[in-house]
Amino acid sequence: MRLLAIGICALALIPGAARAQSVEKSAKGPTLQAAALGFHDARVNTSAKSMTAPQRPHAGQDVALMVVGAGAMIVGAIVGDTPGTIILIGGAAMALYGLYHYLE
Repeated sequence: MRLLAIGICALALIPGAARAQSVEKSAKGPTLQAAALGFHDARVNTSAKSMTAPQRPHAGQDVALMVVGAGAMIVGAIVGDTPGTIILIGGAAMALYGLYHYLE
């Protein structure tokens, strides 16, 4: 009786063990298509070329404004008193202006 039970258990486990050794692997689990909500067009091109970030024509100028403004703030803090305060506030305004245009 014990031998019969062991044989049945062995026969029950063989298909699962054989499947574990197979070369064919299918993708299982969640996908990006299943995670999308709403309607989507099947004709949309999702290649890497269409997924690039948009180009910013004046990004260099905006970054330069932020850097110069931060530098002016440091110089204004070093100078101190009334002239330093004026330089610090001007530098902060310049940095914020550059940041505003950079984030647009």
